[in-house]
Amino acid sequence: MSKSFTRYMRFGIPLVVLAASCGSPSNELTFISATPTSPAPTSTTIAPSDRVESVIATSTDVTQRIVSDFSRISQQRAQCGRTPEQCPVRQMAVKGSQLFNSLTSIMNERVVGHLYTRKDAGKLRVRIESVEMIDTIRATVHTCIFDSVVLFDSGQINSAADDIVFDDSVISAFMVWTVHLDHGIWKWVSSIATKRKIGADICGFAN
Repeated sequence: MSKSFTRYMRFGIPLVVLAASCGSPSNELTFISATPTSPAPTSTTIAPSDRVESVIATSTDVTQRIVSDFSRISQQRAQCGRTPEQCPVRQMAVKGSQLFNSLTSIMNERVVGHLYTRKDAGKLRVRIESVEMIDTIRATVHTCIFDSVVLFDSGQINSAADDIVFDDSVISAFMVWTVHLDHGIWKWVSSIATKRKIGADICGFAN
């Protein structure tokens, strides 16, 4: 959801780390859906620090489900940055896949190292740009991501008094994700950054 999401991208396995966000996903990520029949995007919520949006027309039930599942998992990933000890990796990635193993490892390292993110430090922007079906149970999701969320080394979990900035880099990237239908849910399998830039927003987010 931070550097959770995009920071990892920088080293070749991005989005596993979907980023940073810290608060309750249902209350802090904004989802925007724009289709040809609804020119004015609709949004549900709340914190400007994190936002996931889709700019594709969900013309089929399958595409709509993929966008919905991907958005929800991205939301969960953001929450994982804030509470890594509660990260529901099994709900997010296919067991044994690249992203499953990477997420599991990252969350374990975060817990041991007391590394956390906060919703008030940096921004995460995710835009779903297209979905391509491979077959009935596999697809690719194309996204652009901007991540300026700060990762802190925190000695006191319930207090920011002794927090030290661990990583405050700014990263943006075009990402391609492979997703598989697993027990009725489209989950992450792998991801790759096709283009990325440090210190700038190549996605063109307004804010």
